[in-house]
Amino acid sequence: MIENKKKNDKHYYLDLLHHMTNEARIFGYRILTEYYDFAHFNVPECVSEHHVAGVILLSDEMIYSLHLYIKEIICVNHSIPYFNIDTVITNNFLGGYISCDYLIKKGYKQIGFVGEVESSKNFKERYQGYRQCMINHFPPQKHELICLTKGIEKAVLNDDYRYIQKMLLTYRKMPEAFVCVNDRNAAIVINALQYNGYKVPQDIKVIGFDNMQFCQSMTPTLSTLEVSRYEIAKKVIRRIHEMQHEVTIPETIMLSPQIIERQSTISTKL
Repeated sequence: MIENKKKNDKHYYLDLLHHMTNEARIFGYRILTEYYDFAHFNVPECVSEHHVAGVILLSDEMIYSLHLYIKEIICVNHSIPYFNIDTVITNNFLGGYISCDYLIKKGYKQIGFVGEVESSKNFKERYQGYRQCMINHFPPQKHELICLTKGIEKAVLNDDYRYIQKMLLTYRKMPEAFVCVNDRNAAIVINALQYNGYKVPQDIKVIGFDNMQFCQSMTPTLSTLEVSRYEIAKKVIRRIHEMQHEVTIPETIMLSPQIIERQSTISTKL
């Protein structure tokens, strides 16, 4: 089940769906894709009439309605702390931490953050990881590091790099590097920095999160973090299969992201 607003997200959700479809075939299942609008949500007939082995859910708003009809539900990429349910999630705190730690090990001390942390629990956890890493490595500073958070998500969705470009102009000193909450944020930050005359990576390094397909076609190519979507799909489908054939209790499967280094964080002499 995928929200309508994510229907055309070929870089992440549709890629994840592709891997789930392939993995489901191995176990003799097929994926029935349901797109929904939360404001006008109705439980799909395939669920209410008990024609499915399980439900893979990418958000939590409809959990109570669905649970009236089916117990085999698994949430992907988000946790529901108030509901005892199977979950496959990314260790987002670790992701934010190792992004920052990776840059610190390259010798950088002034590291900023980009992402609207209040728009997503995952984003907030990545910010908290980044922040904890800075606290662990450096004494408290009198000035606040550059953290672009306000209005960022709207700018990213509208591809409005000029909004971020103007925000950057309000700071007298740029950081040496930016940790970005995802690849879309990183891409628009690079555009804004380039518009303001900075070179990436020569002047400022940038790292994203998710390893979307466009990372390799950007100029420069984008360093990022990844949790393999193939691994997510494999864990999800096999867990649904276990629910069908074994007595299970809900569990949380947490996957750790890995650094993928590309040009945007590699030092150059140009």
